[in-house]
Parts: sequence; structure tokens; C-alpha cells
Amino acid sequence: MRDPAEGARVEARGDAELVILSQQGDAEAFGQLARRWQAALFHFARRLLGNGEDARDVCQETLLRAYQNLPRLRDPAKFKSWVHLITLNLCRDRMRSPRARVESQTFEEETIGLTGRVAPPATPVRVVDATRLGEMLSGALARISPEQRAAILLREYQGFTTEEIAEMTGVPTATVRTRIFYGFRAVRQLLLDQGIDAAGFDGRA
Repeated sequence: MRDPAEGARVEARGDAELVILSQQGDAEAFGQLARRWQAALFHFARRLLGNGEDARDVCQETLLRAYQNLPRLRDPAKFKSWVHLITLNLCRDRMRSPRARVESQTFEEETIGLTGRVAPPATPVRVVDATRLGEMLSGALARISPEQRAAILLREYQGFTTEEIAEMTGVPTATVRTRIFYGFRAVRQLLLDQGIDAAGFDGRA
């Protein structure tokens, strides 16, 4: 049985050190990595997919794949971006599935109507509480393109830089900036269409 003091020392170590220990066969080190990142990965997947059940499945599959492929990670310091990329790719697979397309169509019909036009705002512009605003923001994020949504979530919620996102997703830095800019603009307009003044919105409501 592991000494509790040793377990505490493992938990205090950084990701890179835990990765190295895991690659050497230390199961507790990987367990600590999983515990450290599972909540962030779940929330990232949930915001991308808009579905908690799918997000849990993706999170579990991410950690399983990370465990299986950890020996291939050459730079232990990049564990965070590596494991988020696994999550992103799994989410992309889910969004391409026939079920995801059906659910997306249903969402659009319920949200913007069968005409495909966003209803005009029920003026005047109003203030809503933080919980309601969060719900409306999630709905708006769900209606922009997956690429824009992923770029915004990775930067504003997961804390990656534009350069890190570019490296993760394999696109130029300028493309990432464009996705974020137009994604924010679309979200602001969607909120405004619901009567919410989104001036100065930065995605962190």
C-alpha cells in the first residue's frame, strides 16, 4: 500500500513530472493526472456538445486513450494541450454522427423556428441574472460553427493562447484569431436578438 505521505507528494507534482512517472509505470501518478483534469475536460466537452451524457462518455474515453497512448507523448510539458486535443477530436467525431445532426436540427427548429430566421428581440433590451445569462450564452455558443465554438472555448474557458490553439488544431494563428473574432460577433448578435445588451461581451459570463 502506498504511503499517504508519498501520495501527497505525487499530488503536489506538476503535470510534466506526473507524466514522466506515469510513463515509468506509476499508476497513481496517472490517477492524479486524471483527477486533476477530468472536471475541466468534462466542462469543455459539455460546452462543445451541449449534452452532459455525451460529455461524460467523451471524458471517460479521453482519459482511457490518454492512458493507452501516454508512452507516445514526447513532451511531458504539453500534457494539457495533448489531452484537450484528444477531447476535441472525440467531440468532433460525435458532432459528425447522424444522431448529432438530428439533435442539432431539432435544437435549431426549437430555438430559431422552422423559418430559419431568428425572432426579433422582445425589446427593450433587458438585464438578466447570471444564471439565465449563462444559459442564454450556452445556447448562443451552440449555434455558431463548431470551429468557432472550439476556438472560443479553448481560449476563454480552458486558458490556451491563440498560438497554442493553432498548434493543437493544425491551422494558422491568423485563422484561430478569425474564428474567435467572428464567433464572438455572432454570439453578441444572437444575444442581442434575444434582447440582451452584449456590448463588451468577452465570453466569460
